[in-house]
Amino acid sequence: MDEVILQLENLTIGYNKPLLSSINTNLLRGDFNLLLGANGVGKSTLIKTILQQIKTLSGQIKIKNKNLQEYNHTDISKLISIVTTNNNFDANLTVSDVLNLGRIPYLNFFAKMKEEDILLVNKYAHLLNLEALKQKYFNQLSDGQKQKVLIARALIQDTPIIILDEPTAHLDVRNRMLIFKLLRSIAINENKAIVCATHEIDLALKQATKVWIIDKHNNFIEDRAEKFNTEIIYCNLF
Repeated sequence: MDEVILQLENLTIGYNKPLLSSINTNLLRGDFNLLLGANGVGKSTLIKTILQQIKTLSGQIKIKNKNLQEYNHTDISKLISIVTTNNNFDANLTVSDVLNLGRIPYLNFFAKMKEEDILLVNKYAHLLNLEALKQKYFNQLSDGQKQKVLIARALIQDTPIIILDEPTAHLDVRNRMLIFKLLRSIAINENKAIVCATHEIDLALKQATKVWIIDKHNNFIEDRAEKFNTEIIYCNLF
């Protein structure tokens, strides 16, 4: 049976007033979910709410059947990792340094990596073919290489949930295709629950297992990916 890792129950989100209401859905391990919607409809607000960066207006968010508010920030960092297009790291950080950041939630006060931490870093560096880049400075990488490093860092963080916000922005078509194929593979083979907010509908839909849509009427729609095609999605969005 598929394992439900994240539950949104009668969720209403927004800042001073509701932006989206009555969101009811589950996120399962092994699923690669797309989060689709036009600009300004609430995709980022939903992500920020799940990350506890803004408060829910009503309803509940549960992880492993436990209310999100019952977790502290350290707990959350062991449950959810985030990948964005914000690649602003210190110029002196190498790829190895950035990958090691994924283990921060698990390190003691002295921040010394244990053998199991090193093994995990090496595992995902190998999986994403980053071994040859580990000693290079992160800021000297191509955009495609940077995104693979950030995805690897999220995997090294070893969370059951991974959320990506426009991970293929500024990438060429080849790298966009590679990233989406990689995300599907990670969801299935690593048993992760992945949510990816993207505007790359054509490419992403081919790899997704499930789709969340915030439509033009501010309704939340969900279904298996095979129930959608590009035309249906665009009719809902615009």
